Amino acid sequence: MPDRVIDLRLFRYVLASAEHGSFRRAAAALNVQHPAVSRGVSSLEHRLGAKLFERDHAGIRPTSAGNRFLEEATLGFDHLQRAMQRVGALQRGEHGELTVGVSLPFILLANLFEQFRKDFGGISVEIVESTSEASWALVQQRRVDVAFVAKCHGNETARSLRLRDEPLAAVLPKSHPLAGARSVKLEDLGQERFILCAGGLGPDVEEHLVRRMARLGIEPKVQFHRVGQCNLINMVAMGFGVTLVVGPPLRAAADGVVLVPLAGRHVVPLHAVWMDSNANPALEALLDLSRGAGPVEATPR
Repeated sequence: MPDRVIDLRLFRYVLASAEHGSFRRAAAALNVQHPAVSRGVSSLEHRLGAKLFERDHAGIRPTSAGNRFLEEATLGFDHLQRAMQRVGALQRGEHGELTVGVSLPFILLANLFEQFRKDFGGISVEIVESTSEASWALVQQRRVDVAFVAKCHGNETARSLRLRDEPLAAVLPKSHPLAGARSVKLEDLGQERFILCAGGLGPDVEEHLVRRMARLGIEPKVQFHRVGQCNLINMVAMGFGVTLVVGPPLRAAADGVVLVPLAGRHVVPLHAVWMDSNANPALEALLDLSRGAGPVEATPR
């Protein structure tokens, strides 16, 4: 079987020669020696078994075979150039795809992703909402590139970045006796029914609630609901119970509730977690922005 591996420079010589109508002018345009272009074109013609150019004292003209070859070669080089540009853009993080797991209200990441989309508008972002535990599993399975969670696990193949702490606040019906308070102690809510989201941050909030109330000798009454935070807050307004949230109140939440800060240190830590082996350039671009988003603590390699 004949060897079909051909130096790509020979194709450039042919395309430049056809464009300039002369081997000498093509060589000048490519900044190479004239004999290199002439010999290169002849070598390619020999490999193809067909003359690509008619040669005379006036210059060169493509043969019929040459015209056909130039049509195909030009298309091929256009595709090759686009492929090289796209690969370069991917490596620079200008284009590509990024899958993000979240277990916390996405509004807490609003500034980060607003800046990310502004700087890297060519990257397609998919958001996958789940609990912290499930988001960790998705990271390890490489089904998401990065997850923003409230809880980190020790894992030698994973990395984490602590972004900041977010305070917890109680959501109470406006008719609640403590609705007008500037802050509320957790023990003052010891007899309340806490309703939490079964997904997202709900399990993390329950863990915090149970741990802190255990110090007070109180076993909280907790009920999970498979609804989003907006519907959960509407349920508070309807008298189903009270809840705890992080971040600013949702604009779409019911008017019949109030947000009251919890007295003392009641915070949820926000972490970014990802696999150290993930080489997605879009991930690195997002992490670079995350590192500049405020005080952070990064785990060592």
